[in-house]
Amino acid sequence: MRQPLQRRSQNGMSRLNREIRMMLKSRGLPALLAGTALVVFATPLRAQAGEQPGPAPDDAETSQGGNEGNTIVVTGTRIRGARVVGEVISLDGEAIVEAGQVDLGEAIRSLPQNFSGGQNPGIGFGAGSANSNVNSASSANLRGLGPDATLTLLNGHRLPYDSALQGVDISAIPLPAVDRIEIVPDGASAIYGSDAVGGVVNVVLRRDFEGITTSGQIGASTDGGYFRQQADIVGGTRWSSGGFLLAYDFSNNSRIAARQRSYAASLDPETSLYPSQRRHAAIFSGHQMVASGVTARLDALYSTRSSRIVSGTPAARFVSEPDVEAITFAPSLEIELGSGWMATALGVFGRDRTHFQTNSTQNGAETVTTGCFCNAIASGEIGAEGPLFTLPGGAARLAVGTGFRNNRLDFSREINASPSAAFDITRRSRFAYGELFLPIISGSNDISGIERLSLSAALRYEDYPGLDQLATPRLGAIYSPVAGLTFRASWSRSFKAPTLFQQFTPYQAFLLPAVAFGAGSGPDTVLFTSGGNPDIQSERARSWTAGVELEPAGVPGLLVSATWYDIRYSDRVVQPIAGSIAAAFRDPGFASLIDFSPQADLLAGLISGAQLGLQNFSGSPYDAANVVALVDNRNINVAVQQIEGIDARISWTRRLHGDDSMSLELAGSWLDSDQQLTAALPKVQLSGTVFNPPRIRARGTARYETGAFKANAALNYTGALRDRRFAEESRIAPSATLDLGFSYEIIEGADRDPGLEVSFTIQNVFDDEPEVIAITGPNDTPYDSTNYSPIGRFIAFGIRRHW
Repeated sequence: MRQPLQRRSQNGMSRLNREIRMMLKSRGLPALLAGTALVVFATPLRAQAGEQPGPAPDDAETSQGGNEGNTIVVTGTRIRGARVVGEVISLDGEAIVEAGQVDLGEAIRSLPQNFSGGQNPGIGFGAGSANSNVNSASSANLRGLGPDATLTLLNGHRLPYDSALQGVDISAIPLPAVDRIEIVPDGASAIYGSDAVGGVVNVVLRRDFEGITTSGQIGASTDGGYFRQQADIVGGTRWSSGGFLLAYDFSNNSRIAARQRSYAASLDPETSLYPSQRRHAAIFSGHQMVASGVTARLDALYSTRSSRIVSGTPAARFVSEPDVEAITFAPSLEIELGSGWMATALGVFGRDRTHFQTNSTQNGAETVTTGCFCNAIASGEIGAEGPLFTLPGGAARLAVGTGFRNNRLDFSREINASPSAAFDITRRSRFAYGELFLPIISGSNDISGIERLSLSAALRYEDYPGLDQLATPRLGAIYSPVAGLTFRASWSRSFKAPTLFQQFTPYQAFLLPAVAFGAGSGPDTVLFTSGGNPDIQSERARSWTAGVELEPAGVPGLLVSATWYDIRYSDRVVQPIAGSIAAAFRDPGFASLIDFSPQADLLAGLISGAQLGLQNFSGSPYDAANVVALVDNRNINVAVQQIEGIDARISWTRRLHGDDSMSLELAGSWLDSDQQLTAALPKVQLSGTVFNPPRIRARGTARYETGAFKANAALNYTGALRDRRFAEESRIAPSATLDLGFSYEIIEGADRDPGLEVSFTIQNVFDDEPEVIAITGPNDTPYDSTNYSPIGRFIAFGIRRHW
């Protein structure tokens, strides 16, 4: 299993380590120093595509359920009642339960637009540091751009980051409190600011829940391991001026060991393929009208999670036991100003603390590494929204606001109780935004060839003192020539501030003999740096989308939609040389990344800022005049990614005789993405290769309901992958898994909560197994753990009761 980030390295960095160790060994230097030279700190879908149907802004009810005034929560816009330009995919909370999924991490991983790599449980060695299992969290990863490039919200509020990678643990939100998850797979920095490059995931909570519902599930993998127990309770009530909901969720699962899977025979039998986990989570959501036209709200979330990961061999055993505690308070106040205007004031105060501990035993010597990725967020915002003037299609509306956000990372690491690395940094940002919605024409205007035409524009300005100042715009248009046919298009710019870990993790400086790289002779040396870089800037992106939705009147319940997207993601932060240093000197494409005439003051500054100063492995005293090349392999803004693809969906729902109903859906995503370090280097294909998103992912679902009985099936398809890490390219064949779910309502309930219901689910019915791939090291997981799960066939029984 993947080990904590503070002691891991990428495959390429491992090769660098081996290269320098061999060089140092040949020069008779201590192996201990060589070994430390380059350590890198380590469901069914319900899509609402295009214009969302909904009530008019002036008389709307909340989209979170119940009549709470005229507030509408719509992901992707701040305009009440506005139609969102772009596809909004909705994962219904009840559909997630019917599929047998017990947390939102499972649900989001089933989405074709989401990549299961990044910060997710079950990610193993060999997948690179971007695909990391620091603390067994579950993070959304739209388009495979990374958890830090997908913004995750709770009722529209930001949450504290989790561990080092600037993602958010979505599995910490109790499922019984969730009404739905809304996903906007499009750049949205003009609305939300940093991180929304791949898109936005907004978890919308239930409102006005009445009574108490309890549920539980027990299940296991038929291949052994992953015995899972889950239980939850949700209760709430409503009165004339308010209401609240309180939910608690518990989950516990055993680990999967390599000895329990034949395809993991290359690993030590005790190696964890999936971590054991124990999670407690509780959430409160309430609202109260405190005066006429004034409503106060509070969302509060608390969770803890512990896990255990075993890796290595008996001679070099590693046992990681991270513990996570997270708490968030998000209060808000809404004030009706009259004339359709509403003012809002909201704040977020939260923290997420990952306390890691790794016990390593090598050759009888034990080392204990402990520390904390301690994240915190404090933000405040005020805004107003309302109508400006009347257009033929309705009221033009404007939303404006301003606020601040402070993100903090307090990182510490100790080895055998001795401090090894630490920093405590707070990043402050100030922002202002505006969004305009113009309904030019609507169906009531009775204009031939124009059923509806609307335009939208948004602009957000962010100021990060000492880091960046930038404005991110977005323009959109929706056109419907006739009822049932809609075209839409958008253009936007987005950005992602670098993670605090990328910036401020300590870096190291090494003086190496130039002759070892063919870069010089005699006393010539090379200065090599690796690690964090406080001078990196924000990553930036430009996005285009265009889509069409068809709902033919002649076929009630049928929806066909498709969305084309194109993203150019530049200034991506990478460590540029992931392979051999000597090979980089020989490749002209790396020439722009190597300084062949470094200035003495630049070298001095790098040496003085290094965590351990200059580590001289050259065999001679340091002399700036003898440094013939500087290889600054710290994090830098250099990579460019090009992402293009198509999302498509067809769904059909039909009411049969009586209360019987049937629904069918097929959703898929085709993705083409590549990365280029410099213009002189070739593009590297990402999508369709191991440890990256496949070119094609699809999920087809079918649901049938008759009386008290419900049945659902889901077919999950993962396209073929290429393994190009070796001289001879290999292919991983496409795979498909089938999930089945059945439930029976013994006692009839009301709304979505049954009186008494029992359920039976089977995931991966035919026990499809990951295909074995070649490995680069003895501890590498011998399959693509970012795209395939070791759980196998999983059978579960559940029971739910509304009291």
